[in-house]
Amino acid sequence: MNATLTEHVGGLAWSEDPLGIELAALRIDFEGAAPRSVSLPRRGPISISDYGDAETLGAVRDELLDAERELGGPAVLRWRAYGSGNIDASDARLIDEPLPWGGGPGRGMPHHPAEFDRWSRANAGEVIPNVMTPLSWSVIADALDRGFHAPWGEWSEGRRFVALYDGYAYFNIGLMMEIIQQRLGLTGAHFLEAVGGPEAAEVVRPGGNGERSTKIQWLTMSRQIPYMLRWLRDQEQLPKLWLTERQSCEDERDRLKALDLSELSDRDIFRELSRSSAESERQTIFLMRAQASVFSAAQGLLWATDRWLGSNLRNLVLGVMQGLPGIRTQEGNLALRRIAQRATNDAEATEFVRGEDASSLWPAVHSERLPDSIAWLRDELDEFMAEYGHRAAGELEAAEPRWVERPELILDTFRDYVLHPERNDPDEILERQRSTRIEAETEIRERLYQHPLGRLRWPLFRAQIKQARRLQPLRENPKFSLLELSLQQRRLWKELAERWIERGVINDPDDIYYLLFDELATLTRRSGDTVIASRMRSRIRRRKLQFEEWKTSQAPPLRDRFGDPTLSAGGEAPEASVAKTEPAADLPLMLRGIAASTGEAEGRAHVADSAATGRELTPGQILVARFTDPGWTPIFPLAAAVVTEIGGVLSHGAIVAREFGIPAVVNVQKATQQIRSGDLLRVDGSSGQVTIVERA
Repeated sequence: MNATLTEHVGGLAWSEDPLGIELAALRIDFEGAAPRSVSLPRRGPISISDYGDAETLGAVRDELLDAERELGGPAVLRWRAYGSGNIDASDARLIDEPLPWGGGPGRGMPHHPAEFDRWSRANAGEVIPNVMTPLSWSVIADALDRGFHAPWGEWSEGRRFVALYDGYAYFNIGLMMEIIQQRLGLTGAHFLEAVGGPEAAEVVRPGGNGERSTKIQWLTMSRQIPYMLRWLRDQEQLPKLWLTERQSCEDERDRLKALDLSELSDRDIFRELSRSSAESERQTIFLMRAQASVFSAAQGLLWATDRWLGSNLRNLVLGVMQGLPGIRTQEGNLALRRIAQRATNDAEATEFVRGEDASSLWPAVHSERLPDSIAWLRDELDEFMAEYGHRAAGELEAAEPRWVERPELILDTFRDYVLHPERNDPDEILERQRSTRIEAETEIRERLYQHPLGRLRWPLFRAQIKQARRLQPLRENPKFSLLELSLQQRRLWKELAERWIERGVINDPDDIYYLLFDELATLTRRSGDTVIASRMRSRIRRRKLQFEEWKTSQAPPLRDRFGDPTLSAGGEAPEASVAKTEPAADLPLMLRGIAASTGEAEGRAHVADSAATGRELTPGQILVARFTDPGWTPIFPLAAAVVTEIGGVLSHGAIVAREFGIPAVVNVQKATQQIRSGDLLRVDGSSGQVTIVERA
């Protein structure tokens, strides 16, 4: 290219790809009527480009690398050419534009939205409530996707199930509804009741109408009888298969735990993490298969109830699902309560706990200040942490600290158990729940027998109950084991972070979570390369800016197939759905949701926007939150009732509320906006009604 073509040409020059795609190349942008970009090597000869001659590009590169050295990191500057090799450079600065990750419907494959795709925060808002870090997203996204597709084969082929929009995870509820209704001919309404979410009242059969979403399409279903028979056979095998899967996961957990990290190089550690990630992916795929079966069994039970008993008797269905053994989340809650009960019955232990706050209690029980007479308190808390310390709020996020790493996250609740013993008898809870389960099953049989066909229906209904009970532990337990493995993986990530901080590669222990898995592989191989390290620090800094930006906004509950926010449940625009609304003045004010755990309770509201503020709950208050996950559930025994905006009959919070016999209503639209802390509430977990009786 001759000099006349490069005269008065200019634009921006970046010493790092501003999109975070290319790793080593520089990027030169040409502005003007036909804006274009060209990538250049950091050193070596430059071939003649269509956009500028080699001398001009070389001059821009020299200015850019000088700016990078002066500023101490990847830089951007404005340049302008006045003839071949003759340029002016100005406005040099560090690259500080927020750098997003995830990018729409998943990663690793192009996505062409199907007609019925619709992206929902239902369920996703519970298990992945917050903005996901790049590492977590890069590790779990494709595994979640493959796990969803495993049961459906060609029905879902080429479609994404999980997506990341503005940092928040979404599931493709449109695809789920399409499979349930169009492929299988089953009811969409019962699925939505099980999964919940703000859109549960509005999402109907794709292309159909609301009436059809509540009815079985018998002709469609009859065509799928061979598939359904295979599906039922697979469901029968899942609890047995889980025993093998659990053992595999525990073996990998123990293998990582036994590693002597001081004997391993960076590459060795990353090699172990790569090997372990394969096991995590396998467990995630099984988890998703199990979820499909659990939701299917719940749909059948809800349909049979509506068909043969009437929807006004949903409390009986919830009753037969209470007090089930073998749910690890519930076992952990009961284990903590048993330790608290023993402490309550020991005056010396009670006073010791009373004298410490949540942050000082753990070091206190491991110090000489603990009297020998209550050494059992240390031993039992150690046993609890060894068994359950891998839990946390928002625990599918790799960056989230676990209880064993920050004991105060659970010991705050433990102190409340000890100091408020009136609601703290685990044996009484178990017996009450067992009695409720037996009474509900007896009443269902008696009501069915009142119909001429009742003696034919009861064996079918009982078989559906049995299947739902067998499968319900699979809603919680695979995740429990997966998180045990995740804790050991965190140990390896933290070791790499400490080494890289010591060598000046990264600046902060949490920096490691702001790189994608593939980028961490590159950094492991080339951590001694100052250019690569500089690039990674820049990406970390820019992604932290993006993370903080995304954190300031709430995720719209529903997006269309292109990812654009759609009308929320109730027909309001997305902006209105997240805006603070002024509660109505007329009282009592009744709010409606999905009945999740039977019983009635009255008490003052405690509105919590996080697990941290949830732990401020005092005994007898009603917990009101946008969502809850297993990390919240130790709080539940202190609550008179639970109310959430997101959730369904099979939400984690709903399951644990039933196990504790605590009334719960979920899917209450804008509950945290319409209810204020201190309001007097009446919660009916059998009808799904929440009444604001009196304002604070």
